[in-house]
Order: sequence, then structure tokens, then C-alpha cells
Amino acid sequence: MAYQGKTFSKQVKQVPKPKPKRKLRVGRLLLISLLFLVVMSLVGLAGYGFFLERKVIDRVDSQAPLADDKPIHVLLIGIDRDPNSPEELRRLGMNTDTLILARIDTTKKKASLLSIPRDTRVQLPTGMEKINAAYAIGGMDRLKQTVQELTGLPIDRYLMLDFQGFAKGIDAIGGVEFEVDKELFDPEGTVKLSPGKKQLNGKEALTVVRFRHEEMGDIARVQRQQRFVEAYMARMRATNVLDWMSSLRQMSDSLRTDMSISEMGKLATALQGEEASFTTQTVPGTFLDVYGISYWKYDEAKLREIVLKMKN
Repeated sequence: MAYQGKTFSKQVKQVPKPKPKRKLRVGRLLLISLLFLVVMSLVGLAGYGFFLERKVIDRVDSQAPLADDKPIHVLLIGIDRDPNSPEELRRLGMNTDTLILARIDTTKKKASLLSIPRDTRVQLPTGMEKINAAYAIGGMDRLKQTVQELTGLPIDRYLMLDFQGFAKGIDAIGGVEFEVDKELFDPEGTVKLSPGKKQLNGKEALTVVRFRHEEMGDIARVQRQQRFVEAYMARMRATNVLDWMSSLRQMSDSLRTDMSISEMGKLATALQGEEASFTTQTVPGTFLDVYGISYWKYDEAKLREIVLKMKN
């Protein structure tokens, strides 16, 4: 028995602890854990994407899929009410506050944005009206038809967002850096911005894009909105998919669209990176006073030139 014990003792000394293998196991464990987290994150994104799809997407069965090799035209609509409320309530006495037609070329990673002043005078079933009344008069179909007739461009998709959702989306990406051109304030008197470069939170950004108490009124506001869009796009180019999903999640209660989550993801991806480019234009025209009501009389010839540039 003593001999056997001695032999056992030597065996213990001769067999070193497998330290390299232990390190390898730790490394493999970390790798497996990371892979598990990535997979779970992707599953979570997919699951939340499905939730958003059911919550905010207004799909039409007959709607044609977006072509991969052609530019996409998306009508961006800003309103001051919850877009997920019943349409009859949304349309009741409600005018669209912001209209931007975006032409997005995913292959060239290029977006051309055409701002349409809310006071633009157009033909509606009720007569010559401001374009911001089109939705209240005839719903989304009438609004899209009116924009198509004005620009000569098709409307493939739309995205409608209210003020509260806009502010939440800005906060979700950590704000946007913006050069404030003059003293701005909100209608409620809770926000006041002095000129200079600022890191705007959601409420401050909303003040920037809504302010119109100045000589040029809505035209000055449109120009400021275009500068803010450029700043926002620059911020979004630096974000990743998780940031984008976080922003979308925060806006989901105030968002309505007929784009699928995959279509939104495709457009967001196309507009990320340093190679992505953006141009902004405004429907050209002059101020027009009709019986004390101020309109924006668009210049048809100049508008056709702008649309031609957008196509090229």
C-alpha cells in the first residue's frame, strides 16, 4: 500500500495543470457568450420590428413593393396631432404643418428633399386653397394626389409624425448639433434659444422647426427646417442600427406610415456613411394676398427646373 501511495504521488507531480487549455476554455466561453448576446439582440430587434410593424404600419394589400433599381419618393408629413388616432379625428379641423417630398436613390446613396410651404396655393375639390388643407379635406389619398399634381413626381410611400414624436426621436439619438440663426421661442413660452451653435434636445429642436414669427414667415421657417434636416442627417450618418431602432421606438406612438420596417431599414442604411449626400430645395414662388389671406404662389416654370434637377 505504501508503494502504491508513493507511485500516486509521483503521478501527481508529473502531470502539470492544463493551464493553456483552461485559458482556451475561458476564451471559447467568452466567444460563445458574445455570439449568444448578438443572436439575442438580433432576435430582439426582429421581434420589436414585428411589434412596430403591427403598431405603426398602414399597409395596403395592393401596394407594389419598392424597386431596388429606381429612386423612391417618400412624402414626409408633420402634424400637430397623434397620427395613430382614427383618421376622422385626425382630419377634423387639422392641417398638415410640414410637407417634404424626399427622392431617395439607394444605389447612389443620395437624397433630394423638396420642401413645400404650407401656404402654397393649389386646386382642391373645395376651390383654390392652401396645400396644408388637403389632408383635412380629402385624407391621405387627396394629399398624395395634390403633391403629385404639384410636382409631377409619384408618391411611393408616406411617413406621418406629430410634434411629440419628433421631439422623442431627437432625444433618443442624444440630440442634434445646430447653428441657431436668431432668437427663437416656442408658442408655449417654455423654450427660448439665443443665436449660436447649440446641442439641441427634442423640445428645443421642435422650437427650431416650428418658429415662423418673422417677416418671411413660413418661407423662413422652411429654410430653417432644411438646415435642421441637414444637421439631423449628419447626426444619423454617425449612428448604428441600434441607435436607429431606439429612435424609431421612441417615435412609434406618434408615427404612421405605409413603409414596412425592412423598407425603413433599407432607406436608413442607404443614407448612412460619409458617402451619403443630401440636397434641399423649396418650391419657388412669391407671396400672394387674396382677400386678406396670405398664400404662397408657386412658380411653375422654376418648379419644373427644380424637379428636373432632382431627377438628375
